[in-house]
Amino acid sequence: MIDPLTALSIASTAVSQIRQLLSAGQDASAAMSKFAGAVSDINYAAEKAKNPSVWKSLTGSPEAEAIEIFTAQKRVQEMRQQVETMIGYVYGEKGLTEYKEILRSVKKQRQDSVYRRQEIKETLLMWAVGILAFGFGGAGLAVLIYYLGQQQGKW
Repeated sequence: MIDPLTALSIASTAVSQIRQLLSAGQDASAAMSKFAGAVSDINYAAEKAKNPSVWKSLTGSPEAEAIEIFTAQKRVQEMRQQVETMIGYVYGEKGLTEYKEILRSVKKQRQDSVYRRQEIKETLLMWAVGILAFGFGGAGLAVLIYYLGQQQGKW
């Protein structure tokens, strides 16, 4: 997953490409796919911001992230309307329906692969940090008990 500002940049580039390709009468499916992926990334970032991980809570500024996500969502909403208008003019109502179906399938695909993989990485990282912290804590406690026992002459 990428950050919302990068996704917004990708979406903006994709909209420009869609506009150029549709006005030239060419296939714009690759650009539409990029746009759909960027929209999906921004929506996923908004969902993740509602329930941030512990690591994210400790390292980032929630206010700055919220502003980035909000502005990205509003800009993408405007871009989506532009793209839907262009598609409606070129392909009609049937094309617009197909486009919306493509958006749904891309979102589902990204949830199943990219986002799930990212969630697994985050979970594994959190478990590794937890296990290391527990191990160091246990080792520290064992050393403390050893020195206390040695000071009292028990071993």
